[in-house]
Amino acid sequence: MPANLTPEYLQAEEDFRKATTIEEKIEALQRMLALLPKHKGTERIQADIKRRLAKLKEMEQQQRAKRGGSADPFYIPRHGAGQVVALGFPNVGKSALLSALSGVALEVADYPYTTQRPQPVMMPYENLQIQLVDTPPVVGEIEPAFAGMVRRADAALVIVDLSTDECFEQAEVLLKGMATRRVRLVRDPVDDDPTNPIVERAAILVGNKLDAPEAEDRFVLLQGAHGSQLPVVAVSALERVGLDDLKRLIFQQLRIIRVYAKPPGKPPTLDRPFVLKRGATVLDFAEEVHRDFPDKLRYARVWGSAEFPGQPVSKDFILQDGDIVELHL
Repeated sequence: MPANLTPEYLQAEEDFRKATTIEEKIEALQRMLALLPKHKGTERIQADIKRRLAKLKEMEQQQRAKRGGSADPFYIPRHGAGQVVALGFPNVGKSALLSALSGVALEVADYPYTTQRPQPVMMPYENLQIQLVDTPPVVGEIEPAFAGMVRRADAALVIVDLSTDECFEQAEVLLKGMATRRVRLVRDPVDDDPTNPIVERAAILVGNKLDAPEAEDRFVLLQGAHGSQLPVVAVSALERVGLDDLKRLIFQQLRIIRVYAKPPGKPPTLDRPFVLKRGATVLDFAEEVHRDFPDKLRYARVWGSAEFPGQPVSKDFILQDGDIVELHL
């Protein structure tokens, strides 16, 4: 039986042949598997793709397990409620801004290229910790490994320098550069689709150095140029202006909610929220509490977004940020 391979599959196969990194090869193989017609004539092709995928994923795990010089410097283990990668040109104030947001002293200087390797810090936001990743400055073409780091993250901060008219070109180059690497930075990303060669990641365009002369005028123009694609905010890391608004926007762009467990007959544990994706249900929450709970769950009571406090709800009830849930097994 002929395979009847589609043009989309053949393009994914070509992308696999051209791939230079393990991550790019895995991404291309996943698209090939999703796009491959499923019938008896393609069974051997399916098996071959799955075999190559398994081998590449094993190689990826081995690579990430290393701690020597051969380890991927752009692989940052995820911690906290979400991972947000900051990217920008030299001397735009990335490190200064992340230091101001996190309270952690990063190496900051008035000369470029201070940051040599990705460096994670934790930013407190209300009762959460969110991981921010400072990165080496973008110079020229965005490297595949750098784009892969953004692809793996939950969101990105695109930081430009409002003290210069170059901020407009900086924004264009960074956004187009990431799109060239098949990562589109947007306000409202769609869920990953293996049939789509381009993934979308939530992002914020941050104009730093609002304290500089004419910075406010540049910000208005920047907002007009990119405000329809993604949120645009202005801050001053030096004078700590706009940081609270940026923190709140980072939390919103992560598209997560905090849900609190309440054991029956006991008060809720408000100091330890469970972090779930926006749109999560009671069943998702039960699985987060314990992997055996979904099969045992009969119903739940919800305080917060329910019509009345302690309302009994079904397993598919959609939770909101701040809800308190009492599971009944």
